[in-house]
Amino acid sequence: MARLLGVKADRVIALAFAVSGGLAGIVALLFVSKTGVLDFQMGVPLAVAGFVGTVVGGMGSLLGAVLGGFALGVASMLLQALLPTDLQPSRDAFLYGLVILVLYFRPQGLFAPRATGERI
Repeated sequence: MARLLGVKADRVIALAFAVSGGLAGIVALLFVSKTGVLDFQMGVPLAVAGFVGTVVGGMGSLLGAVLGGFALGVASMLLQALLPTDLQPSRDAFLYGLVILVLYFRPQGLFAPRATGERI
């Protein structure tokens, strides 16, 4: 449809990949400057948190994915602030336990789109 309207879809796809790669590079630079350590596995926890935030928010909704990521971050910081000092290293275990409870009661995510019919 975009091509019928005169949009060069290949150029848009290439631009989206370029922007996402640039943003990933900026985030990596900021993360390395914060931690002071460079490791080949340093992005794995960030990718897992992003994926879990997307699933919690709702896979079919961009706004839901963003709000799910923010909800995951807020819950993580609240757990860090409210848990006793001896339980703070187990924050992620509590956080993912909350995620499991949310997905048990709302498997489509918190902010899933209303109409999930078949798209042609």
